[in-house]
Amino acid sequence: MKPRKVAVTGIGVLVRDAIGVEAFTGWIMSGGGSPREFSTFDATGFRARRAYAVDPAPVAVRLADTAGGLGLCCDDADIDCAGYGLLAALEAVAMATLDADDLADAGCALATTSGGMMDRFTEALENGDDAARLHANAKPASPATIIARRLGLGGPFANFSCACASSAAALSFAYSRISTGDTPVMLAGGCDRMRQADFAGFNALRAMDRESCKPFDVARRGMVIGDGAAFLVLEDEDHARARGARPLARLAGIGLSSDSHHITAPRPDGLVRAMNHAVARAGIDPGAIGYVNCHGTGTPANDVAEVEALISVFGAGGEGPVISSTKGATGHLLGSAGALEAVITVLALQQRLAPAMKSTATPEDIPFLMPSQTEPRPFPGDYAMSNSLGFGGLNASVVFAGP
Repeated sequence: MKPRKVAVTGIGVLVRDAIGVEAFTGWIMSGGGSPREFSTFDATGFRARRAYAVDPAPVAVRLADTAGGLGLCCDDADIDCAGYGLLAALEAVAMATLDADDLADAGCALATTSGGMMDRFTEALENGDDAARLHANAKPASPATIIARRLGLGGPFANFSCACASSAAALSFAYSRISTGDTPVMLAGGCDRMRQADFAGFNALRAMDRESCKPFDVARRGMVIGDGAAFLVLEDEDHARARGARPLARLAGIGLSSDSHHITAPRPDGLVRAMNHAVARAGIDPGAIGYVNCHGTGTPANDVAEVEALISVFGAGGEGPVISSTKGATGHLLGSAGALEAVITVLALQQRLAPAMKSTATPEDIPFLMPSQTEPRPFPGDYAMSNSLGFGGLNASVVFAGP
């Protein structure tokens, strides 16, 4: 059977400074925000103390309004990592104009580093909560389960936790289910709420910048953690057009790979394989890619390896794609980063603009064009790529095409 084309018919997003696609689009194109101190937990003892932490209060209000309007029941248990994901999923579903019958056949592929569930498990134990409540809130797949249950999703279901490539892996699963004809619709994305354990770990590794994340900058010093959520509705293109939906983009190809090298240090050849596979699956040459949203964590190890991989795939002649990283604007959402940056890549492709890089003041001398600090940069062509790298040598590359 000929593989089915996979369209993107809806997107949803929330980050610290923008809830919803409408607010997010202009904000990210202008360069986004900057990290600041937060109150999620006490960070005074850490070397780096800044982050992009979402305030749950406006999320709770928006979620109650949105879910109530759709006749869904939401409670306090949802206003956490799962609540972030549910709000982004609801926006994506509304944009895609899916009804209850569509959702009954739709699947869910979600990624999270752990969803804050162990923190909630500990809190529940201390509060003496009953066993059923503990079980419901401690399962690693709780955010995915909550979203699937609230939306009545009856199709394929999977939860991914493979470091910072997690939600790109979720996209790959969803893409496969549709392209092989298993289901016409999949919701794919990620949600994460910053945990003290993650914050402590990256501080211990000295992988975090004390001030801001500066991808591909000569003065880069590391990443900055953020939290939030992003979802995409992926759909059999024929199914979408038959019901009158207008695709935002097409997911043209995905590549996954492993370095098999080191638990934290990336090696370029793994990402090279992922990018080449994604491009080949899309049926194009690398030169057709006009923009790459890089993983770009602002750590010396990542940025050096990623540039080497880009040169290997696109050449060093200065005529390659425009590249950028948006982690200086949103922070690093860990397991959700791939979904967030996939949404950004779709928005960039729609406007043919690479978002400004506000925090990168002194770009490295590399053979690729980057946006300025204040202005997005136009790029040519009908294809854009998003890359994700994770600890353990995990790599993912996603190619999107204009509708």
